Formats: sequence, structure tokens, C-alpha cells
Amino acid sequence: MVDVELEARLERERAFHNDRYEEGDSREAQMKYYWAIEEGAARYTQKVMDSSVGKDVLEYGCGNSHMASRLGQQARTVKCIDISDTVIQRANDSNTHENVEYQVMDAMNMTYADGSFDLVFGSGIIHHLDTDLACSEIARVIRSGGKATFWEPLGLNPAINLYRVMTPSARTPDEHPLLPADFKIMRRYFKSIEVEYFGLVTLVAVPFRNSSFGAGFLAFCKKVDQFMFQIPGFKWMAWYSLYTCYK
Repeated sequence: MVDVELEARLERERAFHNDRYEEGDSREAQMKYYWAIEEGAARYTQKVMDSSVGKDVLEYGCGNSHMASRLGQQARTVKCIDISDTVIQRANDSNTHENVEYQVMDAMNMTYADGSFDLVFGSGIIHHLDTDLACSEIARVIRSGGKATFWEPLGLNPAINLYRVMTPSARTPDEHPLLPADFKIMRRYFKSIEVEYFGLVTLVAVPFRNSSFGAGFLAFCKKVDQFMFQIPGFKWMAWYSLYTCYK
């Protein structure tokens, strides 16, 4: 039986992302804030690169990521899926790797066989989905001993949530930055999960990113974050999380 609401949600996501890729990213004014969490983004990329050598990997919600072209040089196979037919068409048009394949696919109802991949990874994708359905599918297609690595926003910081309310055009109506309850769901499908947190005091450094002391101030703020994330509850005030789920 077709889930009407789920189908409508998929179409809203497809339309939003097709428009975004065709007309330009509406979040351009917000991109400066990602400077505050660039260390986490770099760690995400390195984790994926290190885990993909000689492996069968899936980029889950690839968007206009350029990861596949890098992974194609070292992974055994690279599959990439996205709900946006626009971005998948562009990726296929520019793909030069025989071991890389792009497909339009519903991430919550994938057509891959059980145990198809050693690694599933994605950036900013899980929070667009139903966490239970997504984790069930991710766990299904990962082989025993494999893992999933994701770079995702969190949703408990009041100041960040206020900013989200003030910039509604930058996101879809269905997305939900992750909450402790989402990680509880993940733990039902995986043996263990490792989580790192990024972006709290470092956000204060953003206005100074182009100044002579910006880099030093950011480094100081990172140390403050590392201390604060050890205090119970404060880790959930972070903007972003980097987590790896082990099957």
C-alpha cells in the first residue's frame, strides 16, 4: 500500500533540491558559518577516504558532492544515489569513472540487495529523512563488519534553531536536525556508534574569520568547545555531529 504522506514528502524534497541545483543554493549567505566547523567536515572526508580503499561504497544522498570522483580512484565500486533527478543527470554527464554509478533513488526504499556495501556515507542527508526508515535501509545494505559514516546537523541549540526559523527558504519543511531520540533509533540497528561534536563557541569566531587573528581565535574556541562537550548535556548544543555506526 502506498504511503501517501511519504510520497508527498519525497516529492517536496525532490522539487526543493531540483530548484536548488537549477537556480543556485539559497544558503549562500549562510556558508560563512561553515568555517567554524571546517575541521569536522575535513575529518568526515578523511574518514570516508580511509574506509573506502578497495571497498564497495555507497554515497547516500550525493547531491553535488565531488566525493565519488575521488573515491573512484581507490574504491572497488562507488554507487551514488539522490532524490534529485537534476543532480543525478549532471553527475552522469560528467562521470569519467567506470566503477562509479549514479542513480535516482528513494533513500528510504533502496533497490540494492542486502549486504551490498562495506561503507555507506553521506553529508546532511539523514535529517531530511524518516530516521527509522533510513537507518533500517542503511543497516540492510551494509555487510556484517561494515559501517556508515555521516556528517549531520543537530537540533537542540536554541540560538541555532531561532536562526533556522528566521531563514525558512534555506531548508525544506520536512527536515529535522537530529535529536537524542534519533541516535536512540540508530542504536537499534547497529552494534555501536561513535559520535563527535562540532560548532558551539567556534561560531563566535565567524565574524573574525578574515581578520589577522581569526585563525588563532578559532583555534582557541575549538579548545573551549572540546572542554564544554565533556560537560553533560553540552554536546547536544553543538551545531554538527560526525558519527560512525558499526554493524
